[in-house]
Amino acid sequence: MAVNAPANDAPTPGAPSTDGAHGGSNFLQENRTMIRRVLWGIVALAALGALISDSAAQQAVLLGAGSGALIAALALGVVVTYRGSGVVNIATGAMAMYCSYVFNSLYSDGDLLLVGWTVNLGSGFGFVPAVIGTLLVAAALGAILYALVFAPLRAASPVAKLVASVGVLLVLQSIIVLHYGAQAKNVNATLSNGSVTIWSDIVIPANQFILGGAVIIIAAVLWAIYRFTGFGLATRAAAEDERHLTLIGRSPSLVSGGNWVFSSMVVALFAVLVTPINGSIDPQTVTLLVIPALAAALLGRFQSFGWAAAGGLMIGMLQSLIQFLGTKDWYPQAEQTPLPGVAETIPLVLVLLVLLGRGKGLPGRGSIGSVRLPFAPTPKFVLPKLTVGLILGVVGFLVLSSQWRLAEINTLVGIAICLSYVILTGFVGQVSLMQMALAGFAGFTLSQLSDKAGVGFPIAPILGALGATVIGMIAAIPALRVRGVQLAIVTLAAALSIQTLIFTNPIWSNGLSGANVPPPRLFDLKFGLTDPTSLGDGKIPNPWFGIFCVITVVLLAGLTSALRASSWGRKMLAVRANERSAAAAGISVKQVKIVSFAISAFVAGIAGALSGYRFGSVTPEYFSIFASLTFLAFAYMGGISSVTGAVIAGFLVTNGLMFTALNQWFGISPSYSILIGGLGLVVTIITNPDGIAGQWRKTWEAVQRKRSGAGNGSAGGGLEPAAATAGTKETV
Repeated sequence: MAVNAPANDAPTPGAPSTDGAHGGSNFLQENRTMIRRVLWGIVALAALGALISDSAAQQAVLLGAGSGALIAALALGVVVTYRGSGVVNIATGAMAMYCSYVFNSLYSDGDLLLVGWTVNLGSGFGFVPAVIGTLLVAAALGAILYALVFAPLRAASPVAKLVASVGVLLVLQSIIVLHYGAQAKNVNATLSNGSVTIWSDIVIPANQFILGGAVIIIAAVLWAIYRFTGFGLATRAAAEDERHLTLIGRSPSLVSGGNWVFSSMVVALFAVLVTPINGSIDPQTVTLLVIPALAAALLGRFQSFGWAAAGGLMIGMLQSLIQFLGTKDWYPQAEQTPLPGVAETIPLVLVLLVLLGRGKGLPGRGSIGSVRLPFAPTPKFVLPKLTVGLILGVVGFLVLSSQWRLAEINTLVGIAICLSYVILTGFVGQVSLMQMALAGFAGFTLSQLSDKAGVGFPIAPILGALGATVIGMIAAIPALRVRGVQLAIVTLAAALSIQTLIFTNPIWSNGLSGANVPPPRLFDLKFGLTDPTSLGDGKIPNPWFGIFCVITVVLLAGLTSALRASSWGRKMLAVRANERSAAAAGISVKQVKIVSFAISAFVAGIAGALSGYRFGSVTPEYFSIFASLTFLAFAYMGGISSVTGAVIAGFLVTNGLMFTALNQWFGISPSYSILIGGLGLVVTIITNPDGIAGQWRKTWEAVQRKRSGAGNGSAGGGLEPAAATAGTKETV
């Protein structure tokens, strides 16, 4: 039975007010958001004034106007795409990054970057022609992305659109990395290098004023366009109900596409102006600025241009101030250096304050169509499947060569990570973008315990996984009040905070160089990756370590299968389908969410420990935000809602068995894995939410029906709860 209840967060249009009957009470209720913002502003100004009492601090704040302007511009782009098409576009920063490379290629070499190729148009362009060319490319990029990716998802949930934008981010970033490399590229400054004297002892670069003023002007222009023009009115009408726009003869697709073009051009313009200030561009820095941009956009509920611009500027200035305060003697230290990552926690703090204080979802959109969740089948023949997997895995480590054994280990670690996505996203519908951060926390904890405290195996990896479990349960607290897109934003900001506060902290991780992980020992048995052995060919990796990985992953797969088949698994699916209906049926939604986050985090923690033992160290790069997004892509491709899907996803991961085969047999480099993952994620979201595993299941059932001649029969094995059926409507 399909459940077609309204989204949990969506306000009911036209619902009567439940405010108090008295005039004063009504005023307070209707204006509580404005009052709260004013009070927050007063507190923030008072705190800021106390911090910047000296001129050096004031100068540091003003120096943040440049980066704040880019954050504000990205926030404006996010608001435009959400108002125009209902998409919270995580790829906004990647689009700006891509356009900054387009501009630099035109400006420096006269090369036009088209996807992964360049076309030489002569010598370097002048500034204005290069800007115009970049804006044209940005407009085309926005139109193409909408037509190919987001127009087919018009009737999809905001969560599905957000996940599709993750795929776009991975594609754009991988294109740049494949063409230019992952290292920073030196660029020429485009704005004036002059300075402006504010008062006697405060002098800042003129470009900071130019950029700050420009983003304020752009925000005002956008407000006027969406307030007074026909295009703006059409966008507002589409946001309320696309059917109304259709009835008056306007095309919702054209209006949404126009907003995508508009958004792309805005972020491209500021990427062109801001990124050269530091003298270099790279594939990561601007891409990750979407996180503070999302926080800024949240200030205005993805609707207000003024709040988005103000929030972006404020974040940039506060981050600049914190970097200045790091030079003070009283600032927290880590190994005689300023504590890293404090500035990067500002978006997380802001997101939590806004979402937890508000406790409501994003404004709903009136769209046409219904939303389908991936099917979550009840596992069958679990023990035979696990036994076959165990035997095949062990045999592989006994007979395969060194290179293929390493690929099998990579696949097994990938399966473990993807199982954590299956539990949380596939079974409960909670989109987490911090799974690799949880895995990394367990890995770094393992390093601390085993390398510095002398805690041995298996206590150290279990404690590391339990540490990740605690972090996962803390992450579940926001999920008690927010869900869907909002929760994804929270976990994305949390992942950035963990990455910068912990993974690059010299006390915890030895900085960017990573932290050592001693090989596992159990009594006299040495089964680390590099330990010598007479088993197999005697080469690295040690087959015993691979067998250890096989046993661990088989146990995790069995745990996940048992969870899905249990009454607790049915509760998870009920919460995924509709939280209100689940609560009405007597299910504790809070308990289900907290326990689900805990189990998922524990599985991710075990995967992080396996990864630490695999490399002999843990590094920030491996557990980065981009790694989380990449594994999410592979999990969706394989099948986000089943154990079989996680197994398939493990074969697809970078340097896993599939890419090793492609490299060995067809010469295809594993460097293309992220590009393939991003493209596969987009295609999966649009055409087949059940992933490869779901398609296999459908094909098998079709064959079985054909054989049995049961025209309407199902090989699926009986009725599932409403949450597990393909027609379930997704909550936001």
